[in-house]
Amino acid sequence: MEKLQNAKQKQDWRPVLLRLPWLLLLPLGLLLPQLCAGRQQAMERYAQTLYPAIKDALCAVTSRLPFSLAEALLYALCIGVPLLLVSRLILLCLRRITLARFTQIVLSLLIAAGVALNLFYVTWGFNYFRAPLPERMDLSLRERPVEELGDFTAALAKAASALRETLPEDEAGVFTVADSAPAALFPELVDAYGALAKEYPVFSGRVTPAKSVEWSEGLSWLGISGIYIGLTAEPNVNTHQPPLLMLHGAAHEMAHQLGIASEDAAELAGFLACLYADRPEIVYSGLVNALIHCGNALYRADAAQYALAYRQYSDALVRDLAAYRLYWQRYEGRAEEIASQANDGYLKHNAQQSGIKSYGESVDLLLALQESKNILAKINYF
Repeated sequence: MEKLQNAKQKQDWRPVLLRLPWLLLLPLGLLLPQLCAGRQQAMERYAQTLYPAIKDALCAVTSRLPFSLAEALLYALCIGVPLLLVSRLILLCLRRITLARFTQIVLSLLIAAGVALNLFYVTWGFNYFRAPLPERMDLSLRERPVEELGDFTAALAKAASALRETLPEDEAGVFTVADSAPAALFPELVDAYGALAKEYPVFSGRVTPAKSVEWSEGLSWLGISGIYIGLTAEPNVNTHQPPLLMLHGAAHEMAHQLGIASEDAAELAGFLACLYADRPEIVYSGLVNALIHCGNALYRADAAQYALAYRQYSDALVRDLAAYRLYWQRYEGRAEEIASQANDGYLKHNAQQSGIKSYGESVDLLLALQESKNILAKINYF
């Protein structure tokens, strides 16, 4: 009888032993950034061949859904995994299942996490290690005099202020989108990217409209305006935030869909897409986003130069910026700090050494592009 019990116990633990080698997927996924570092040519081939095929296949499914599949899966995991573990732990305590069976469940969950981590890189994450966008666009990044930044900031403010005069506002005198929710304009960005790609082939490829996150206010508490999920090829946008930068945020997340991984490059792509849009609200959103980046950089470099540029800010533009700051101030707190630290660590782990500060580096790209293409001359004032 004792031999039979020992044999049964060995049989119960056999599935556990078979799962152990698959746990190596977790360290493999964590090591992939180090393995990919310095392999730009291989990563560029991935970005130009394998990635578009994977992304287009995923988009063929997820773009047909009226909701974010990634968000739905996240809620299912956040609810389902704890329930599974707690229920099985109760059964273990009641001796309804064996320790071996409970261990199998835990190992299966860890293996699933390892599979998802590796799939993240296969479906999108390898784009972090391709050739930088400035190199692919042949842009000259160099140290520039503060006067150049001052002139560009003033020009952005003047353009944004002029366009703002044509746009609707709410009862508080703040920019809004008339007759529809701002998210209704997201499909317009598909055509904008198509127009952009005709002049800049580096932005060629299929994009799909960004999706509104159902619980967008939750993202606001985390300080997140949008997020791209490569596993489902879905650009997701926080639509609880004011429309001022929401439209550019959608363009930014859609840039990630084109395999543009770094945040500074996605900021530039989003700005350019906004300039090529047929709706003034979208153009204005892109201009204001660029203005915020450039204005902040100018203020840090030379407050006097910033004061000169600030003269081009119209009263309406100032109201919009103040309302936008006030919105995000309401959500500052510990949750936002933790999310910011997590995002910073994630970016640095994936070879974005500036972490969250890389969002400001788009200023260098904007100045380089203005020098070579005079992008502000392309603004449509409708």
